[in-house]
Amino acid sequence: MSIAVTADVIHNLDDLDEATECALICTAFYLCVVRMVVYTIHQKDMLYVVNTMRDDWTTSTYEDRAILAGKTMFAFRLAKYFISTVAVTIVLFMCVPLLEIYVAGKDKILPFRGYFYINQTVSPTFECLYLFNVSAGGFGGSMIAGATSFNLIVIMHGSAKFAVLRKRLEAINSEDRDSATVITDCVIRHQQAIAYADALERIINVLALGQFVISTGLLCFAGFQITSMMEDKGRLMKYSTFLNSAILELFMFSFSGDGLIEESEAVGESVYNGGWIGSRYGSSLMIIMMRSTVPSKITAAKFYSMSLQSFSKVLSTSFSYFTVLTATKDE
Repeated sequence: MSIAVTADVIHNLDDLDEATECALICTAFYLCVVRMVVYTIHQKDMLYVVNTMRDDWTTSTYEDRAILAGKTMFAFRLAKYFISTVAVTIVLFMCVPLLEIYVAGKDKILPFRGYFYINQTVSPTFECLYLFNVSAGGFGGSMIAGATSFNLIVIMHGSAKFAVLRKRLEAINSEDRDSATVITDCVIRHQQAIAYADALERIINVLALGQFVISTGLLCFAGFQITSMMEDKGRLMKYSTFLNSAILELFMFSFSGDGLIEESEAVGESVYNGGWIGSRYGSSLMIIMMRSTVPSKITAAKFYSMSLQSFSKVLSTSFSYFTVLTATKDE
């Protein structure tokens, strides 16, 4: 499907509106391909991440689970909302072409485009290609919804692990007889949280680069489609929901990455705020503080970190490209 949509981009190079519409769909499909390749390569790390999450939820104390819930429940709700927006977008893409063909009497166009080097408008070729197109689009939409929700939840769980550690560090009391055991447990938890974040970085860093680069094109092309087809209500609905989903997807990456950086950096402050005065374990706590100065983060292939600052930069870059496309069309 990615190859077919790429061929459609080349086929419509002379028509800027059609070419950008095909490029929009093309970038979304290629992002699905990148995700499939990345997740296939990192199956062991993904299994480690999922097992760690399961163990944290099943073996933690009630207080720790309350912290985990406080940090991750918003991520679950946001993931549900994102899945709903993707589902609405996919349904609109599937149904609007049928309404345009059989109600408005417009030309036959496949819902997710594609050029197959045959006459695509005759029966039963069009119906067969339509079924294939819808199947591929549904699979791609499911991949986008599932993968993005997975990334959001596992990264937010990583920030929650640091939040649990911070709570335990702040509760340290040097007069407690079990303070040595508590500090040892905190050191182990810090190492485990860092290892978990490192596994996420190995899984997501290449994917994050593809996400940020492709999202720049997605936002640019979707915005261009909306402005160039204001009179076409069907396409306006499709690409408005597409643009909403694309922005939300990028925000989910950035929001979760920002939370991981913030919580891992704050570990040092929690150590300082704990009851460590008079204890014999200052050196261990000092090491934790020094390590927290290098926060755990998810990077885009080591080029830059996933954060809300990166989110604003991508939006700014997309708007710049959008103005270039608009100016090109006017000329």
